[in-house]
Amino acid sequence: MASRSKPPIGPLVAVGILTLVLCLGVIYIYVGWEPFTGKPGFAMTRAGVVGMALGLLAAVLLGIGLTILIIHGRHKR
Repeated sequence: MASRSKPPIGPLVAVGILTLVLCLGVIYIYVGWEPFTGKPGFAMTRAGVVGMALGLLAAVLLGIGLTILIIHGRHKR
């Protein structure tokens, strides 16, 4: 039976932190601006929520795409 090496901890921590940031971004979109601005009655409009959601989705897709390109480039050597 081959011995298994321990997985590197650095990438696991990085993925965990990025997942936490993504979850906080989604919660921030869901809750809206009101708790963060301190102004009563000031809430994000639907257009603002849609815009922020699309921006977050674009950022995630860009990150995934770049990661795929990096991995694909390493495997072609």
